[in-house]
Parts: sequence; structure tokens; C-alpha cells
Amino acid sequence: MTFPCLTGVPKRVLHFGFACWITTFFTIQASAVEHAFFHENILGTSLEFHVVTEHTVAATNAEKIVLQEIARLSAIYSQYDQKSEFSQLVKTRQGESQKISAELASTLEICDQWQTTSEGAFNPAVAQLSAIWDKAARSGALPDPMQMTADLRAISQPHWQLDRPAGMVLRTSTTPLSLNAIAKGVILDKVATKVLSSSTSIKGLMLNIGGDIRVAGLISIDVEVANPNIDAIGSETMASIQLTQGAVATSGNSERFYKIAGRTYSHIIDPRSGRPAQHTTSATVLAEDACTADVVATICSVLPIRDSVDFVNSLKGVECLLKTAAGAIIISTNWPQDKNQPTNQRATDENLILPEMLVQFEIAKPQESRRYRRPYVAVWIEDEDGLAVKTLSLFLMQNIPGPRWYRDLRRWYADDQLRKLVSDTDLIKTVSKPTRNPGKYKVVWNGKDDDGKKLKPGEYSILIETAREHGSYQLIKHKFRISESFEKTLKPNPEISAASIRFRAE
Repeated sequence: MTFPCLTGVPKRVLHFGFACWITTFFTIQASAVEHAFFHENILGTSLEFHVVTEHTVAATNAEKIVLQEIARLSAIYSQYDQKSEFSQLVKTRQGESQKISAELASTLEICDQWQTTSEGAFNPAVAQLSAIWDKAARSGALPDPMQMTADLRAISQPHWQLDRPAGMVLRTSTTPLSLNAIAKGVILDKVATKVLSSSTSIKGLMLNIGGDIRVAGLISIDVEVANPNIDAIGSETMASIQLTQGAVATSGNSERFYKIAGRTYSHIIDPRSGRPAQHTTSATVLAEDACTADVVATICSVLPIRDSVDFVNSLKGVECLLKTAAGAIIISTNWPQDKNQPTNQRATDENLILPEMLVQFEIAKPQESRRYRRPYVAVWIEDEDGLAVKTLSLFLMQNIPGPRWYRDLRRWYADDQLRKLVSDTDLIKTVSKPTRNPGKYKVVWNGKDDDGKKLKPGEYSILIETAREHGSYQLIKHKFRISESFEKTLKPNPEISAASIRFRAE
């Protein structure tokens, strides 16, 4: 299925937005040179522009075109500029018409198509629902069901009616609107097209605006997709691929949440149900154009994992990589071969139902400081027979007196001795990390054991054990079933001042 979105050296490692590391390589004639330009406060974020051309003048002109075109398009699409075309449309009263540009009309038409195709998972009026949850978080009470029902009914109605030949749009609702999920992609595509057509000497370009990336022409980019839980123990770079044409965009909610009545809710709201999305913490999408990548990344942040993969697989030239709540990485059928990790998890029925766990804990700040020693800490999973099946985290002293004191972690040490009867893997060497200072830490688990095998159904326990010289020994244990999702705040102790678990079942 094709949608009417726009299509259009030295080695360097760059950080683009929250999800991608990029290394750029150019394979062109020797006379062509890479030129890089950097600007801040462009569309409320940063801009990085690389252009490959034989002439310095052409590069300078290309930079001017980029800035001018972004400014022109921002005057059309911005919801923060009260004078923009789109802002004027939002302020138009229901039943009134407004003259609009062909560009805005085209984008509104694309919005209509994606809303229909996604069966409402994409909706420019979702901001109305976000406002409800913002209010709920401030009040500490869940949204009123009757108000939610009324708002869902309101945002499901058409928001505008286009008359393309006349260049007019009729406002058919009073709901707030936003183009945040599409405007940046549209702008990237239009700017790339404008630059490439400005001079025959321009061989290739890369545009990055706040993490959304568009490449065109003779240019190749190595993209390393970073883990949104990059600070979580057990997290790794999710993928490394080569992009020669097209675009990449990421949508995610790994850090922003609503806290209401002791529970955690995503800040991304499903416009179909009015409830926070709960399936995906990060969605990275590759597409032939930035418009499609931008929109589909938003859709994949809303849909269940299976539905997201099926949806992406139904689209021509679109692929996705999804990061679930606490570790599982799922990719669509034709996601490019990973340059460093050829064993990516393809979207099969088996790996789509892996359980996921996020453990957060805080090492207590000591009351006494003179004799304080950082604690040894172990976090692991036991089966119902009390056997350790997966060690998630192990903090040990790495130097003198060294890890030999790890047997002070009495429960984990006993489990480790039993594990060694059937396995010769040395977890001290392969899993342990240095002891950590007081502070907050995260651990993720993807439902597999130390051998990388999916755990069988049944009852398990998550344990957090601490032992500290001149301190105390503490053990936290919580039983759970792989078939039952839960959120749990665990009882603190003198060594672990706070701990919580968020678990999504199979």
C-alpha cells in the first residue's frame, strides 16, 4: 500500500535524538566533499545537515535553502506559532471555512488516510485525551469515565472537510488538534527535495531534526539504534543497520509516565480507548520517506506488539524495530540485517509472548559515612524449587579484597553452587559489575534463563540480596507467576531504600 507522503569523507559518529547513533560514510567521486552544518533552536530542537557536493558555494547555498525552507514550512505547520496556517485552522470555529495552502491541504489529506488505515490509532485530536490524563496525574485520581466517553466520541468525529479544488477547509469540530506526529516528517521530505533540486552538483544529503532523519542521494549511513533503557542493567544497543536511502524515526515513552494512585501509566495515549499505551516503550521505523516513518512510529507506539508488526508488514517499504516494556526486541519481517547482531528477534509467535520485567531499586544513602563500604548486590530469578535460573545483576568489588567475598550474598551463593552442578559458566566473570554508590538503578529481564531459553510456565521469585561490610545483610523476595502481570512496590530495608517491579506477563 502506498501513501501520498513525499519521497523524494571522514568517518564520524554522531548522536541523533533519543534513539539513534549514526556513523556516516560517503562513496562518491574524489572531487566531492562532505560539508556539515549545525544549528540549534530549529523547530524547538537541533538541526544537523550534511551535504556532499563538489563546490563549496553549492554547500553554502544548500544550507541557506534548508533554513529558509524550514522557516517557510514552520509558518504553515507550527502549532506553537499562533500565526501559522495550522494554528489559524485550529482556532476556526465549527462550521466556518478557511483558505489554506496546497501544502497544508495535502498534509491534512494524508492525516485522514492514516487515521482510516490505522483504524484510529493515529488521530490528530489525541491531545484532548492527553489533557485528561495530565489532570488526573495532578489530582491523583483516574479520569472520570463519563468524561472519557464523551471525549472519545468527540475525537472520533471528522475534524475538517477538505475542498481541494477551491483550496478551502471546513472546520467540523471544536476539538484541539496537533500535527506533531507528522509535521516534522513532512518538513524533512520537502526540505530534502528542495535541496537536491537546487543544484546538479549536490550528490547526497543527510538531514536530522531532533532525531528524525532523512537521507537522499549518494550517501550511506550506519545507524545504531540505542536502547531507551540505556541506563538499565541488561540493556544493549538494539540494532546496527546501514541506511542508504529513506528515513528513520523513533517514538517512545521509556521515561515519561503518569503516576496515579500508586500505579504507573505511559504518557502516550491510545486515541481509540483513551487509555495509556502499554505495549511498546520504543518504536523505530524505517521508511522510504520521513512522513511515513514519523506517522508509523507513532502508530506502533499505540498498537499491541502483534498488531504493530502485522500493520508494518502490510505496508510497502516500511520496517520496524520495537522495544517492549522491559527487554524484548521485536523486528518486522524485512528489517535490515543487523551489522553486529545477526540474531535479531524476528516477529514470531514465540518471541512475541515473552514476559518482560523492569526492576528498579535504590541503594540507600548511608547515615554513617566514615566506615561506609558499598554493598554487594545480587538480583536474580528463582524457580518454584528455589533454583536460580537467571542472574540479572551482580555488584561485586572488583579489586582487593575482590569478589571472593561474594559468598556473603548467602542466598545467591547457595543458588550459584547448585547452578554450577549443571553448568560450567562462571557468572562472577561474565555477569558481575563493580559495586555501586548509593543511588537509583534499573534492571530489565526478557523472560529467559541464563542459557537464553524461554522460561516454562509456573511460579517464580524475584530476589534482591545485599551484604555490606560494617553494615547489614538484607533479602527482598517476591513471588510471581509468568502468566500474571503486576506492579509491585517492595518493602524497603536499611540497604535498599526503595524497590519496585513492573511485569508484563506472556
